Amino acid sequence: MSWFVDHPTLVTFTSHYNYGFADLFGRVANLTNLRATGNIYVPFGDQAFTYPPGAILFFWPITWLPAANLSLVWSTASLFALAGVLTCVARYLFQRDLRTTFGVCAGAAALSAAVFPPVTECLTWGQTATFLLWMVVGDLLVVRGRARGVLVGVATAIKLYPGLFIIVWLLRRQWRTAGTALVSFAVVTGVAWLVWPRSATTFVTKLMIGGQDFVRLAGGTNALKSSSVAALFTRPPFHWGTLTTDEKFAVSALVVVAALVAGQRLWRRGFELSAMVVVLIASVIGAPVAWDHYFAFAPILVLIPFEVGWRSALARTSLVGAVVMMYPWFLFRQPVPHTPWTATYAFAARNALVLVALAVIIASFWPGARRGSEDLDAAPREPGFDNAVTSEVAARA
Repeated sequence: MSWFVDHPTLVTFTSHYNYGFADLFGRVANLTNLRATGNIYVPFGDQAFTYPPGAILFFWPITWLPAANLSLVWSTASLFALAGVLTCVARYLFQRDLRTTFGVCAGAAALSAAVFPPVTECLTWGQTATFLLWMVVGDLLVVRGRARGVLVGVATAIKLYPGLFIIVWLLRRQWRTAGTALVSFAVVTGVAWLVWPRSATTFVTKLMIGGQDFVRLAGGTNALKSSSVAALFTRPPFHWGTLTTDEKFAVSALVVVAALVAGQRLWRRGFELSAMVVVLIASVIGAPVAWDHYFAFAPILVLIPFEVGWRSALARTSLVGAVVMMYPWFLFRQPVPHTPWTATYAFAARNALVLVALAVIIASFWPGARRGSEDLDAAPREPGFDNAVTSEVAARA
């Protein structure tokens, strides 16, 4: 114990991760308020419920658990979700047997929680990013047939930004998949609207149209912590005064469009995983506010070189991005007395995640050579893990 007392820097470095599952217990408080008042969005103050009404269905089961066990169950489920994500990616890339792959990926998920602050924060806050990531990755890389699109639709009903993948399917002219996603989104949202009509109406009129959520989260010191593109251009040294809401939207839309173009190019070359990751990045940094735990996809960046090749600019940038995301930038973002040194490290801390994310999007326009004929003519993938993109590329060749 005395050793830790003699090393206060280490204690400060590690103790910042102890958020006490504040967001998770905040959702419990939101649901308790919903039962009492019928409106989960009022009052809209600290630990307000900022999710769409469909997310109420997702969070409702946590009220069935004893408070003493809630954090343990949530953390375990979050790690299993991340292990599921890595398993889907590894099976897509390597086609090993499921039991061995999941065993390795479960260990990789635990390691990721230790070395990637976005994953660690997702756990210690009690956030949803690993669950949403599992739904998106599963739908994009695993699910085939009529069921494809259901998971993305459900994820969009829980948090809106996965809906960008519905636009991806429309661009690919995969009408049935996009329609399935829209239907599943509508069903989940519709059920929530029927059960909690006051909450759903408030979400649309106050949070969405009225911009209440954006105003509360995007201003003040939150602009120093967010890694969205909108936040990047509203803090030194980029801004020349505060950007208007329309200007922020235009900047974010430009980044999203660039990522959609890059993702489409990657998909046509047969790089389905890389295309998915680029769109994931855009869905995060293109949002009005992007907290660190939104970057829970960071471990996937390590696997990009296995698809595009180690000499690719995209592969190398992805690896650099993964390394950058291992550093706890959040420790150095708060306002400090202005000196050249503090200004430099504050700039790096506040912008590292968004800048490296932008670098991956830019590098995705140079992914390397198109997948060779030896890949296109390889044995078909196991059911549920077939690469539809590869088949399309082969058909066009």
